[in-house]
Amino acid sequence: MYGRKRCRVTRNRWAWLVAGLLLWAGPAGGAEHVIHISVDGLNAGFLTDLLANDVAGDYANFQRFIDEGATTLNARTDYTHTNTLPNHTSMLTGRPVSQPTGQPNTVHHGYTSNSTPGGSDTLHNQGNPNVSYIASTFDVAKDAGLSTALYASKSKFIIFDQSYDGTNGGAGPFGMDKIDTYFYAASGSPSNASTMQAAYLADMAVSHYDYSFVHYRDPDSAGHASGWGGSAWDTSVANVDDYLGAVLSLVEGDAALNGRTTVIVTADHGGTGTGHGTASNSSNYTIPMLVWGAGVTAGVDLYALNTGLRTDPGTGRPDYNASGQPIRNGDGGNLALRQLGLGAVPGSSINSGQDLLIRLPGDVNGDGLVDVADLALVGGQWNTPGGAPSADLNFDHTVDIGDMAIVGNNWGSTVGGTSLDEAGGLVPSPSALFGGWVMMAVLGRRRAGGLRR
Repeated sequence: MYGRKRCRVTRNRWAWLVAGLLLWAGPAGGAEHVIHISVDGLNAGFLTDLLANDVAGDYANFQRFIDEGATTLNARTDYTHTNTLPNHTSMLTGRPVSQPTGQPNTVHHGYTSNSTPGGSDTLHNQGNPNVSYIASTFDVAKDAGLSTALYASKSKFIIFDQSYDGTNGGAGPFGMDKIDTYFYAASGSPSNASTMQAAYLADMAVSHYDYSFVHYRDPDSAGHASGWGGSAWDTSVANVDDYLGAVLSLVEGDAALNGRTTVIVTADHGGTGTGHGTASNSSNYTIPMLVWGAGVTAGVDLYALNTGLRTDPGTGRPDYNASGQPIRNGDGGNLALRQLGLGAVPGSSINSGQDLLIRLPGDVNGDGLVDVADLALVGGQWNTPGGAPSADLNFDHTVDIGDMAIVGNNWGSTVGGTSLDEAGGLVPSPSALFGGWVMMAVLGRRRAGGLRR
């Protein structure tokens, strides 16, 4: 496709080309903030039906996530439990609730209670007795010097504040208290998250938390009160849609957040009838995983993007020993940390390799195509210090030749086409060879000192 003449440009022309690319690239726009949201009791099957019949636009923000993000409506809860606190503990620790068959007894978090905890209860003294301290996303973020917050709409979420406070949190460079702000509020009958939501929006607009975990209880309250999938439950999901719309508006309207924030939405369980306790019921274990924002390829199915890394379970319920793991709500914690440029939760096993992809490999700008615009962003963010620049494709905390290699190895890839492995290593196509020539030119000019910024 590209002839020799295309590659025979003078050094002067390369300088102009690269300089133009750098100007085009603009500022770094990595995920400096992650908003990690759990919608309690969000049955993915019923949500699918609501979206398919949404004439009035009551669920337009859920649809935005699907149109503009990397999503699936066929993710899974924990294997053995489909209730609130055990699954939220998995989301925050990256651990299964119970010990998987044949795996070490130090893998699971073991916190099976779903009741309001006692004043001295923590995950550490009420969970797996074989683990002295159960680390979380809050540990990793806080120990890296980032700000953290937990906004909950159920009082029993105090277990997390008690587990990671100044007395029970792990030692670290910024102290033992791992959650800077803990806030709980519920209002209405059945209880909803509207009061908590208002507080979160007001505080986030001022504090710009680096990592915040937000819990919406509405569908669970409506489900227990009048049944999952009924009119009241549908209304509760529409209310959550409004919450999500307000979060997206906050992000897009704030220069400190816009283009620099990833939003992750999942659920602790679904539900059927007026309950969700049977872990083997598909209505209880089938949940969504929706990711939107910085570093996310728009409009892509998560299973299609993660071919070879995750396996669509269909209607099945794979355990933690299955050769093809589904996407689980427990993936979200380590995904959030990866977006922030941080390593996995110590002791975690769910997405501990942080290999769940939310963008096409090499697709820096998230437009579904690996091309010269992505190369420009790599050049524009070269050696960007700190934070999580969007062009840090291999998450090694710097933008360098390794990130250029990912762009080159995936040059010309598109969503729905053949997606190469993120680490590269495949035989490049002619278009990839052209991308390689461009990369070598950029690198050569930088090494020669020919580019000044």
